[in-house]
Amino acid sequence: MIKVVSFDLWNTILSDRDTKNHKEYRYNGLSFIFSKYGYFLDRDKFLKSIDDTWNIFFNHHWLEKGFTPTTRSSMRTFLSYLSIEDYPEEFFDEVVKFMETSFLNREVSFVDNMDRLIKNLSNDYKLALISDTGFTPGKYLRRVLKKVDIFKYFSLFIFSDEIGVAKPDKKVFELLLKYFDCQPGEVVHIGDIPKTDIKGAIDSGIKSILFKKEIYNFKDMEKLKADFETDDPFEIEKIIKNL
Repeated sequence: MIKVVSFDLWNTILSDRDTKNHKEYRYNGLSFIFSKYGYFLDRDKFLKSIDDTWNIFFNHHWLEKGFTPTTRSSMRTFLSYLSIEDYPEEFFDEVVKFMETSFLNREVSFVDNMDRLIKNLSNDYKLALISDTGFTPGKYLRRVLKKVDIFKYFSLFIFSDEIGVAKPDKKVFELLLKYFDCQPGEVVHIGDIPKTDIKGAIDSGIKSILFKKEIYNFKDMEKLKADFETDDPFEIEKIIKNL
């Protein structure tokens, strides 16, 4: 019998499809900070540098090494790509703070009907959120979740920057099991990335649902077969209630 349902965040609950507009917002914000300290931020160089930084973070550190660097670490890499060195610490602090908090001032949207699914499931199950973090650390993602009014439905939040490891590390799911004092067979995890969400659940003996609404295409994803696959939030509810 399922007692706990855990969710991934990006591309599962909240959509990450507004990347182009968000990059523009970040460019404008960082341009203002740069100009305060006498630097010029070329738009094309910004786009290339932020993409290169993300690729190292995403493909090397996260997917290959299994951890998520801090925003401070990522921003030092970003500035190195721009060939900016020996910068004032006050400048660097402003850049980091802006990147960490940028989602607080941007509109974020739910993946279709995921907010309704969360509300429905909260009536019968304990809910947890398990999120690997990027440029935005967990303390600010909590504020994003409060802003979109779903924070109150979750009993537990596990963010990779706060625990020092990322999915699929078994420690992530062991924390969940310990917190709720439950067995693996009493938990189902929902996420969009086979290599992190599904592998982590499989390795921990937890049921898994691959949510394919906004899924990334990953190598070897066919080798990580989830217990269930769907792109319909209401199908997820049916699956869980039948477990």
